[in-house]
Amino acid sequence: MPRVMILLALLISAPAWAGGFIGLDVGYGDLDIDNVSVAPDFELNSVSDSASIFQVSAGYEFNNGVQLLAAYEEVDSLEFLGLGESVDLEAFKFGVGFWRAASKRFRAGGAFGIASWDLEARESILFNPGPEATGGLDDTDIYFDLGIEWVINDTFRMPLIFNYNDYDFGDATTWRIGVRVHFQ
Repeated sequence: MPRVMILLALLISAPAWAGGFIGLDVGYGDLDIDNVSVAPDFELNSVSDSASIFQVSAGYEFNNGVQLLAAYEEVDSLEFLGLGESVDLEAFKFGVGFWRAASKRFRAGGAFGIASWDLEARESILFNPGPEATGGLDDTDIYFDLGIEWVINDTFRMPLIFNYNDYDFGDATTWRIGVRVHFQ
C-alpha cells in the first residue's frame, strides 16, 4: 500500500501533461522454460531458446519524466532443435516508468509493471507420430525495463531497452531497439 501512495503522490505532483507517445520496437530475446506441462502428456522440459521480439507501445509522459505505459509484445514462434516444436508468447503490458535526461541528447530510465501473457505450444510430428499435441498457459506476472534513449528532436526518440519478464513457466530477457513518436 505505501508504494501505491508514493506512486499516486508522484502522479499528482506532475505539473502538467507533456504529451502522449507511441512506439515500435524490434529486438532479440531469450526464453527459458522450466519443466512445465502445457497439455496432458505434453511437457516442455528446461528449454532455452532465442527469438525475435516485436512490441508496440503507447503511453503518456508527464513533465517530471513519469510515464504511464501500455504495450503489446510478441515473441516470434520458436522452433526448438529445428524439429518443429514451437512456442508462441504474447503479452499485454501495463506499467509505470521514469526517464531522466543524462545529457542534451540522451536520457536514461526504466519501467516496471504487470504483463498479462499467453503461451501456446505445439508438438512436432517427430515426437508424436499421431495428431500434434497443442496446449497453452496464461497468467499475469511482473516485468521491468532499463534503458537509454537517444533524443533526436522533440518528436522522435530512439530507445535501447533491456527487458526482464518473470513468468510462471520461467523467464524471458530481451534487448529491443525502436522509435518513439512524442505528441506535444
